Amino acid sequence: MMIPEDFSHLDRQVARLERALAVFGPRDQVRIRAARAFAARAHEGQERQGPGNIPYIIHPIRVACTIADEFGIRDADLVVAALLHDVMEDCGVTADVVRTKFGALVAQYVAALTWPKVGRAGKWELARAMLRQPRAVRLVKASDIIDNSRATWAITDRAKLLQWMYSYGHWGRAIVASVGAPATIFLNAALAKTTTLHFGNDPEPSLPPNNGKTRTIEMSGVRCQVSGVARYPIRTHLVTAADDLLALVRQYALPHLKPGDLLAISERIVAIVQQRAFRLADIHPSRWATFLARFVHKSPYGIGLARPETMELAIREVGLPRLLFAAAIAALTKPLGLRGMFYRIVGRNINAIDGPCEYTLPIPFSPPSKKGGAGGGARADASGSAQGFGERYAKLGPKDPARVAEHLAREVGVDIAIIDANDLGVNVLGVSEGVDRSFVRAAFKDNPLGQTNEQTPMAIVRAAS
Repeated sequence: MMIPEDFSHLDRQVARLERALAVFGPRDQVRIRAARAFAARAHEGQERQGPGNIPYIIHPIRVACTIADEFGIRDADLVVAALLHDVMEDCGVTADVVRTKFGALVAQYVAALTWPKVGRAGKWELARAMLRQPRAVRLVKASDIIDNSRATWAITDRAKLLQWMYSYGHWGRAIVASVGAPATIFLNAALAKTTTLHFGNDPEPSLPPNNGKTRTIEMSGVRCQVSGVARYPIRTHLVTAADDLLALVRQYALPHLKPGDLLAISERIVAIVQQRAFRLADIHPSRWATFLARFVHKSPYGIGLARPETMELAIREVGLPRLLFAAAIAALTKPLGLRGMFYRIVGRNINAIDGPCEYTLPIPFSPPSKKGGAGGGARADASGSAQGFGERYAKLGPKDPARVAEHLAREVGVDIAIIDANDLGVNVLGVSEGVDRSFVRAAFKDNPLGQTNEQTPMAIVRAAS
């Protein structure tokens, strides 16, 4: 990969900083040069990620240039803080040392810019906290984010690149936007350039639409930036309780994903991997479940609560008193034309509970585990066949679908939606941060995942060409 000269030539970055110093007074120039020299010693031997053995010191110099040159900031303390912003975090320099050499205010700035070593979820929380910092601190952090975004050309791992771009496109964008429109323009330009460089020549995914379904759909009646979207259903092996959802997404979806995509996942496989699917023979419905199931409308598009076994799961999930109260309210309001009151009152995605249908794939099960419940699940082979296939089962809706969606989005690097779709419509159970539920409903209103044995529990949604 060809390394841009702006990122590889230290002398050019130093010269750029020197040009920016022309508007500062002599004393400030001395302080800024001293900070550059201090940072160079602290980062000695450290290199930027990616090819080319690029000295790390180039990054803080570029951040300082963004502050002084691109933003036109004439505050020497901010430029010094930009040069030193990683010395505590990456080099072990203490706040006392920074305070002694460069003053209390610079030490305060650098301390606020120093993040502890945490996982990906921790960084999102630190980013939210950054929004409460003074504007001066946010300005340095925004410049840091912008320069890192400009350097994503160096990330060659597709999974890592998607994670970085998603992070900077969400928590990074929030910090950048908090300091003004010009910063947002810089960030958007950097992310767009990286998208073109790494994903611009990607071929269309070889993921054909399911039988009777179309590739694209018009987004009429929805406020969005595109007139239509393409849907790419993803075929998987037969998912069981032994599978890991993140591993499934990485195996089947990740090779096709691009920045800006939305990945929709059927709630069915989320519930299965959470071990919330149960053999009918293991459920043992109560008398109340048998009684209440008689009054549920039996739809040709799904069992719902029309079986004693699925009604029993609903009772266990929300409790009998709440279920009876919801049923009573529904009985009183239905003659008035108010439909759906039952599910509004019981909540907890009870409408995602379902049972066996003749036209859907049953789940493959292994023998029950000693702890009870759904068992470990049979593993599907590469062809999708599985031992133990054919068990009749009922399932709860997924637990914490919004949390699942957010976790997957941060790990994979695209927006996520957990959906319950059939040929009657779509219910959006959980979405990652910033996803418009009405957009998801419009994109899946014709059920492109299919209703029978398609075995496509995921689909990529992308702006149509």
